[in-house]
Amino acid sequence: MRTLSLLCLSIILLLCPRDVFARWQRPVINYTRHDYKAGTQNWMLEQQDNGWIYAANNKGLLEFDGETWNLYPIHDAKMRAVRKGRDGRIYVGGIFQFGYFEPDALGGLRYRSLSDNLSGLNVGVVRAVWVGSEQVYFQADRYIFCWGQDGLQAIDCHGEIAASGLLNQKLYLVSGGGLKVLEGTALTPIAGTEALAADKVVRMLPYKDKMLMVTRRRGLYVYHGATGLSPLSTPADDFMRKNEALCADLRGSLLAVGTIQGGACLIDLDTNRTEEVSIADGLQNKTVLGMMFDADGNLWLALDNGIDCVQLRSPLRLLYGGRSVVGSGYVSAVHQGALYLGTNQGLYRTQLPGSGEQTWSMDFVEACGGQVWDLLTYDGRLFCAMDNGVFVVDGCRAERLPGLRGVRRIIALPGHPDALIAGTYGVNRGFYLLKKHAGRWALEGKIAGYEMSCKNLLADSRPGYIWVANQGEGIHRLRLSDDLRRVEEERAYLSDGLSDDRYFCLTYLNDDLIVASRYGLWRYDAAADSLMRSSEWEAVLGHSGPYTYLAADSLHNVWYSDGDVLRLVRYDAHRNAYHRDRSDAYLSGSMIEYFEHVSMYGPYSVIASEEGFALLSRAGQNERRTGSTTLQIRKVYLTGVGDSLVYGRSYRWADTLLTLPYHCNSLRVEYCADAYTRPQSALYSYRLSRAGSEGAWSEYSRKSTKEFTGLPEGRYEFSVRLLTEEGDHPLVTSLRFRVLPPWYRSWWCYLIYIVVLSLMFYYVYHRIADRHKRLLMQKELELLRQQQEFRKESELKDEKIDSLERENLQAELRHKSEELVRTTLNIVRKNEMLQEIKKEVVGISRSAAEENLVAIRRKTLRLLGQIDTNIEHDDDLQAFQSTFDSVHHDFFRRIEEAFPDLSHKEKLLCAYIKMNLLSKEIAPLMNISVRGV
Repeated sequence: MRTLSLLCLSIILLLCPRDVFARWQRPVINYTRHDYKAGTQNWMLEQQDNGWIYAANNKGLLEFDGETWNLYPIHDAKMRAVRKGRDGRIYVGGIFQFGYFEPDALGGLRYRSLSDNLSGLNVGVVRAVWVGSEQVYFQADRYIFCWGQDGLQAIDCHGEIAASGLLNQKLYLVSGGGLKVLEGTALTPIAGTEALAADKVVRMLPYKDKMLMVTRRRGLYVYHGATGLSPLSTPADDFMRKNEALCADLRGSLLAVGTIQGGACLIDLDTNRTEEVSIADGLQNKTVLGMMFDADGNLWLALDNGIDCVQLRSPLRLLYGGRSVVGSGYVSAVHQGALYLGTNQGLYRTQLPGSGEQTWSMDFVEACGGQVWDLLTYDGRLFCAMDNGVFVVDGCRAERLPGLRGVRRIIALPGHPDALIAGTYGVNRGFYLLKKHAGRWALEGKIAGYEMSCKNLLADSRPGYIWVANQGEGIHRLRLSDDLRRVEEERAYLSDGLSDDRYFCLTYLNDDLIVASRYGLWRYDAAADSLMRSSEWEAVLGHSGPYTYLAADSLHNVWYSDGDVLRLVRYDAHRNAYHRDRSDAYLSGSMIEYFEHVSMYGPYSVIASEEGFALLSRAGQNERRTGSTTLQIRKVYLTGVGDSLVYGRSYRWADTLLTLPYHCNSLRVEYCADAYTRPQSALYSYRLSRAGSEGAWSEYSRKSTKEFTGLPEGRYEFSVRLLTEEGDHPLVTSLRFRVLPPWYRSWWCYLIYIVVLSLMFYYVYHRIADRHKRLLMQKELELLRQQQEFRKESELKDEKIDSLERENLQAELRHKSEELVRTTLNIVRKNEMLQEIKKEVVGISRSAAEENLVAIRRKTLRLLGQIDTNIEHDDDLQAFQSTFDSVHHDFFRRIEEAFPDLSHKEKLLCAYIKMNLLSKEIAPLMNISVRGV
């Protein structure tokens, strides 16, 4: 498969022409009709004060704000002329039509026709517009139309007007074979200008207080005023005569002339140096109908089909205008007064630029077809490393060193002048030794002890040491044997932040060995024998990563790339310091990541890119934009089912507050900057602040639109800032807008809410008050009812209490009665027992023996006396009396009061009778007989 691929590549290279012409061309930006979406032909160009470009197109007025093109038709007329006015208007003219545009409320342009005021007059084709201090002049085929404070006037020139121009606020024109000046409304012929009748004058330009006139075929003339008219010879006379001039513009001493068949020609009137720019230099076509120098000194061309911008102030020149004619560039080198270019197609040789010519031959180096990886100038020879091996180049011929394939790098070793190291990849990856014998270089063999690919290879300052870095294999330092035949020592270097990276670039900055990676810079510390983070070099470069390329040139300038753009940090030898400038950034988006390369010779640097090569002149590196970049918030659209424009800014606008209803709280903001020469370098950042709370800035990006959805009500300020390579400080602009609350949260709704709530509160208050009154009445009635019930309940309770008291008293009385009965019965039983005892004692006393009769009788009588005393004077009687009084309510007191003469026994007898006791029950109680009772 590999052999077949090489065979196919060889056939392609054999069929392709080997000798082509190299052209280092200025960068040209092409805008096709598919970009601006209008007619093919463009006739005149103008730049507004804010930097926007306006072009007179067949379909109308074209507007370019740096991001988008807009078309404004004028009554379906083809436009031919455009000029900005002092009053903020844009004056235009075309076929049968002229007037002016002025900004409208939505950032567009509104046209007002002046020619419609002319009735019965054939306007013809308006080919030029001139703005004076008091009047605006529209030059048609035959008429000059003056518009000012006195209105519109038509001045008949009675013949065809070839060209016109404004000098010292006076209008000059070429008509009728000579030069005339307009004074008031009269045309005064100028004597001595009849020579202009020999050829058509296509353009009249003020030049050093003189009038410079460009003719179609006879070159240039200068009108000096009092001294008359004289021709001005330049090296471009033949070019204009051959290609027929159509238009011209002047900036300082630099004159640009556009032609029908040859594109444009640049003429320095002070040095007579000329430069041609045509299709071969990147133009879309060679017919230039109009041209203009912008505020930055770049040349805009209105073409028969398209619009081009030639970047005259760019220090870059692109090989073949950026077209990949010889393939993608990888490496370049200067050898024996020639420039060698290594591409993915092979090796080419060309003349060194800077000799004053525009075109050089481009020669293909025979046998060197295929991918070129490295070029090394050593020992008076040029060594070419490519996928086919190593070639020793001599002029346009090359000799291959047999035995090698897939060579990525070639390096020389300090202390070994007759040896080279070749790093390879693929099947035979590793190191190979090249040695010089008898004046010829040959392959010695493979260096043993290392079997990895060698993309990044760097010789150490100490003899015999080399550094190698590979994708996914890390960084290693190798020590070779004295005969360079084998690797005797291998040491791997890892550091925090480097272990996760897979891509490295090894280089020397001054005397420091630097490892560049996507995560920053590391420096080799010999004392510690380790890689340390190099914050010093990161501070010098002002960049902490990522790095895909890093190298220092012979002037100690440092080049580096982040994979997207190549940057330069220049070294000032007088101050021994480095200087950074954002404008030193080149070929954005055109670099081959991890294969960037820059070589130097004289005042030039050759940069490899995807489209081939670019030539950078260091003399032009300090050139910056002379005009001021402008940044504007261009338009605001409401997003939804269909986008609708609600806000716009033109080159002139009023900073008013944008008010949006709540249902339109999703919007898209478009902003732009007039970075025409380097549109890819314009970086935008935005933030949205609300109600005094400042938002955070977003990351910089090339996106020039931002959408917001569902914004809550409130006041907002949308800010956007622009960062370009031409300035270190960003430009900032802002837009204030307000999102109204929804209708149900608007002020009038709140007013309605307040009224409704007030009425509701009033209604509720009265309802509550009425209810409160009713409740009070109900409570009073309830209280009255409760009082009545309470009274009834109280009476019932009193009755119940009385009943309970009576029941309690009765119960107590029953208890006392029962207790009295029990007490009485106890007394009765005691007395009965004592009576029985007494009877027994009496019996004992009667039956006692004689011998102890006296003593026994004495004891018996004493016992009987005690029993009688107990019967008559028992304390139980007192308790009985007390209890009986409590039951029968002071019976004894009342009976004493009623019958004070009653004895104690009589009172007791009355009490016993009250108790309904029987006589036999009373007798023992009173210690008498039944008869006695």
